[in-house]
Amino acid sequence: MHDRGDTAMLDNLVKAFRGIQALPPSDPNSFEALAGLHGEPFRGFGAVNPNVYGGFCNHNNILFPTWHRVYLLKLENALRSTGIPGCENVTLPFWDETRNLIIHDGRDPIPACLTEPLYPLDGRRVPNPLYSYKLQQAIVQWTLGANSRYSKPAGYTTVRYPLSGLVGTPEDRAASDFHNKGYPDPSTNTTILNGNVRNWLEGTVVIPDDPEHSRRPDTYSVYARFLRCLQAPNYTVFSNIPSQNQWIKDHGGGSHYTVSLESPHNAIHLAVGGFYQAGVYNADPIRGANGDMGANEMAGFDPIFYLHHCFIDYVFWQWQKRHRSTAAGSLNIIPGYPGTSSVEGSAASYPDRDIEPGTPLDLNTPLYPWKKDDGSWYTSNDLVDIENQLDYSYGRGSLDHIPRLPFPGRSFLGQPDAADIVLTKRVSGINRAEIEGSFVIRTFVTLKTGERVEIAREPILSRWEVASCANCKLHLDVESLVPIDETLMSAILGPSYHYAPGAAIDDKHVKYEVEIQTLDDKQKKPLVGVPRVGPLVKSL
Repeated sequence: MHDRGDTAMLDNLVKAFRGIQALPPSDPNSFEALAGLHGEPFRGFGAVNPNVYGGFCNHNNILFPTWHRVYLLKLENALRSTGIPGCENVTLPFWDETRNLIIHDGRDPIPACLTEPLYPLDGRRVPNPLYSYKLQQAIVQWTLGANSRYSKPAGYTTVRYPLSGLVGTPEDRAASDFHNKGYPDPSTNTTILNGNVRNWLEGTVVIPDDPEHSRRPDTYSVYARFLRCLQAPNYTVFSNIPSQNQWIKDHGGGSHYTVSLESPHNAIHLAVGGFYQAGVYNADPIRGANGDMGANEMAGFDPIFYLHHCFIDYVFWQWQKRHRSTAAGSLNIIPGYPGTSSVEGSAASYPDRDIEPGTPLDLNTPLYPWKKDDGSWYTSNDLVDIENQLDYSYGRGSLDHIPRLPFPGRSFLGQPDAADIVLTKRVSGINRAEIEGSFVIRTFVTLKTGERVEIAREPILSRWEVASCANCKLHLDVESLVPIDETLMSAILGPSYHYAPGAAIDDKHVKYEVEIQTLDDKQKKPLVGVPRVGPLVKSL
């Protein structure tokens, strides 16, 4: 309707966001209070104790989709509570992140209402509350051993790629000021941001000297990940990356390669937050970009976070409908699977109630800090059926255009000639406790022609202060499981390779390499572990 000139719904959303952003942080319905419940400011035992995670968000486990679902519900209720005329029934829309890949109309990936600094409202142009947020009070990292690089002063305004918001130390503040002076024009910055997000969404293996297949088959773009996650065989695998990886290893990769919802979710965080994605082979990155969406601590303070997560919830609902899992009690958990117990970065703490590391998680686990009207804690079982339990639904989005399961053979990615995945490689030997902030695991291979080609990038949404957490270091080995389709395999092994379903593939002579791309390119210390690429077996 907004495209046809009817701005009333969006106007009311903007009014409501302006309303909650104007509330003092002491008001539980204020934007600052709600945004701070995702990561920083840490509280309870986790505010100072490095053995306890001080945030509430759940990642890397089965509670990831449901915890964020109730988070959106609470924010939407706050938007409706402002008392502003017209906002009584305002709803959160979703940023339809796959729209450009399915509905080709030439639009930018990010709607303009999220990227314009000013918004036309009631005959005047006002600061757009969907563009950024200015902190009313400082956020300080008090955790013992923390270096406070991601502390933020009062008055700090959130930023996105290509800008930097790393201001916790005088050195970082000076570096960010110098960096940001190179990007003074918001309009140009929006163009750069849209280009980066587009490249993340569309990016796939580029095979030099092969025009026919240089942009396909698509094995690992963010677009492909969103579509593949709709095929995840069960809720446990769909919900989180550790379960996804275990399923692939248990079933041998190849045709059993699957993707969890958390994987494309992480990629969009990093695309908006500060990680470049080369649009062409070996393109130069923008060094020093450091947006708030790219770090768990501050992501919730960027207003785009909520429209991103609305899309994630829309994808969650799409998966539920396709797998007949919309009724309460229909989500199944694989007991004992990775992602079904609390470890650092995934188990939220509460000032007087902590989920200890290693605690089994299920659909009855309390989702701190969210309470129902009767004072009891929300659980995942309260959030399965959005239409009957929560009284909301979703309008038609781009993924409604994708056929229902089962997808018709190879064409499920919208590419009739998409090739089968014939091999899955495992990148291991990486511990995120040794890396400050989020990062990307980039995997390269040298083709038969001698060309070095990037074949995968795994986004790791992380924290700046992992190294100060003693418990973190016990649970933070990360890996990337790299799918290789038959077209890419042919480029790697040369004309002698002929695809045969189920046939063994000898790639022992192939040179695979791994690079770690960090938010802060000044990090110089070597990793304790050495990244390596090996076959998909548990012994590595």
